[in-house]
Amino acid sequence: MNIEWQQPSSSQLSEQFNLMIASRKLPDIIYYNWTNVSGGPAQLISNGLILDLTELIPSMAPNYSAFLSDPENAEIVKQISLNDGTVYMFAKVFPDARAMSYSGFMIRQDWLDNLGLEHPTTIDEWEAVLTAFRDGDSNGNGIADEIPFLSDGIGGIRHLAPAWKVRSGLYPSAETGKITFGALEPGYKEFLMKMAQWYQMGLIDPEFAATDTTTLQNKMTQNLGGVFYGAISGGMGRILNLMRDVQPEYNLTGVRQPMSDDGVAYTDNDPLVRKFVGQGAAVSANTEHLEEVMALLDFCYSEEGNVLLNWGIQGESYEIDADGNKYFTEWVTENPDGLSMDQAAIHYAFPASDAPVVNDYDARKQVNYALPQQAEANQIWSECDCSLLLPVLLPTVEDSTRLAELLSEINTYVDEMETKFVMGRIQFDEYDSYIETLYSIGVAEAIEIQQRTYDNYLLR
Repeated sequence: MNIEWQQPSSSQLSEQFNLMIASRKLPDIIYYNWTNVSGGPAQLISNGLILDLTELIPSMAPNYSAFLSDPENAEIVKQISLNDGTVYMFAKVFPDARAMSYSGFMIRQDWLDNLGLEHPTTIDEWEAVLTAFRDGDSNGNGIADEIPFLSDGIGGIRHLAPAWKVRSGLYPSAETGKITFGALEPGYKEFLMKMAQWYQMGLIDPEFAATDTTTLQNKMTQNLGGVFYGAISGGMGRILNLMRDVQPEYNLTGVRQPMSDDGVAYTDNDPLVRKFVGQGAAVSANTEHLEEVMALLDFCYSEEGNVLLNWGIQGESYEIDADGNKYFTEWVTENPDGLSMDQAAIHYAFPASDAPVVNDYDARKQVNYALPQQAEANQIWSECDCSLLLPVLLPTVEDSTRLAELLSEINTYVDEMETKFVMGRIQFDEYDSYIETLYSIGVAEAIEIQQRTYDNYLLR
């Protein structure tokens, strides 16, 4: 088959997708994150833009049909289909939760070693470590310039909220299992109050509100930051590789979420319960090549297709050892043109990038978690409690539209107010007024919509 690829730049992806939908001129196959679609996939099916594949798959996609019919994949099927069971795409799925353990807290291990400290496990221990980073000349330059906790906006700070058994936004309560909203919970106010205290103590970057990911990483490579929340590849991997020759003793390791008072380390990393993150290949309702398209996409879920998309070509990008284990060749691991492993692998396969395929964790691990610090962090971050997490939820068309409207205003307000609370620009005697405003702009309705959608998911 000859395929004409159309790939907008990442910065224009959403805009180009919306223009394509408005024009009703769709290519045969559309690979996209369908959770970002206004009105959801159901509306696109209703509007005659993409196909309902439910009845087509059994006869035209035997490999994908077998995958969807396997009882072991029942949870995956729930996540990749609509509430009524409609299958609308060939999904990229992640059977192994460790494949989704790709972000978390990272700490300067060399600073800990220099100060004789261990990984903190509770909020009190975190405070003690951050204080030691502030006061102990952790970077050894004789200047009190250390920034114990770095954050790219309020978002990075919020990842500490699970230590109070709460998190930001809409999520299931650890006590009741019912949907709630972070700021409404008493523990969330306690979390913000502690963060405001840390800010006044100089433990949190005073510039966090104006810091983006690039600025944060620059501070880390300038030997200023002690802890931050980031990605295992673009964060930990990038920084360690940049510092390898500049400062050989520089070391970052993954650190587990701080435990709550019940001794449990909760997390807000939703991907840990998501076998699917929204991405997959839908088929245009106007395709003139339905049989070819279905055959091509179904091949991705065959044994041969799965190996090809995860590993590439034997003898070129991967080999098999005497025990039957696959491993990437030196062309990938030590690329002669200086390509990183993920850049080299993508010449052959998609172990750590986008394709309609069942992700092979071993391939992903070799590419994304090649450094020992990354492999260890991947394991540490995957061992947290998942009670506060939500799978991918697809509301009805009406609920999707309304929830997006509500959360647009709610999230903007929450970001503004919580930043001010942490920075001390608003005092906590105004917290009740903050909650009243949240109710006035529709937080109760947002909870109701999310609860309805979550209930539908649980019942399927």
